[in-house]
Amino acid sequence: MAGRPSLSSNLWRFDRSDRWGLTALLVLVTAAAALAGVVGPVLDWVAGEPLAVGTVGPVVVPTLDAVGTRYGDGEYDVLLTGAGVGQRLLDLLPGVALTVLVAVGCLLVQRLMRGVAAGDAFDPRNVSRLRGLALLLALGVPVVWFARVTTDLALLSGADLGTGGPGALVEVPWLPMLGGMVLALVAEAFRVGTQLRDDVEGLV
Repeated sequence: MAGRPSLSSNLWRFDRSDRWGLTALLVLVTAAAALAGVVGPVLDWVAGEPLAVGTVGPVVVPTLDAVGTRYGDGEYDVLLTGAGVGQRLLDLLPGVALTVLVAVGCLLVQRLMRGVAAGDAFDPRNVSRLRGLALLLALGVPVVWFARVTTDLALLSGADLGTGGPGALVEVPWLPMLGGMVLALVAEAFRVGTQLRDDVEGLV
């Protein structure tokens, strides 16, 4: 008499509701990236709002200066009033790049999920999808980060910031890069699994 499947195995099973839920989540993530990186700045442009550009530089804190307390640079936004079309378009570029990056990544995850749900996890196309995700995280995210920093410095290159010029907070996105390397290892494991499956099928 066959035993009934345990509750834990049912919880880990990737069923149709999980696929729909993950698809909805991926759509929301893509929409949020587009809203934050493209739609929001465009709406501010149309409304005539000042262009907020992040920078790092010296700040003045009279209370601390009075008692001789030392402190470091601060992070703040510089509001550029009357920003021109060129400045607005330049500011949009990193947001557009990030939106494309997120959309492509979500598409790869959705297609990977579809292949796994079809019972063919070791499809060679899944190896390519995992490698694509690894590249997006390990290379794409740092490129977008560098584009954002470079764009902000370019927008503030002619601004009078008082005691110091524009600066950038160097925070290399190590976590996405590490995630990309882990995914590259997973992709290699899938490639080996695909090869083993083909070898077994060839012996049958």
